[in-house]
Amino acid sequence: MRWKGTGLTEENCMQNTKILKITFGAVVLILSVYSLWTKDFTYQNIALFFLGLLMSVLGVEESKRDKDRRWNLYVFTAVVLFATLLIQYVMPAE
Repeated sequence: MRWKGTGLTEENCMQNTKILKITFGAVVLILSVYSLWTKDFTYQNIALFFLGLLMSVLGVEESKRDKDRRWNLYVFTAVVLFATLLIQYVMPAE
């Protein structure tokens, strides 16, 4: 299947989402292991941001793959993560 005007096939899009999943997953894993190992949670917000991006990519991939409703859970989780980050920046801890 080709998307009009983009020049992308379904195989190219699936390959792109695979690269995004691996990249975002690796960033989350590296930042989380670093935080737990050094007990320095400075980069926790960046890890949560990339976790939200990873969940968004998983949700989009699931919505394209089949008509199951499971993708709603991924998108809802991503929205909750982004809302948590937004609340942290609007109302910082004192």
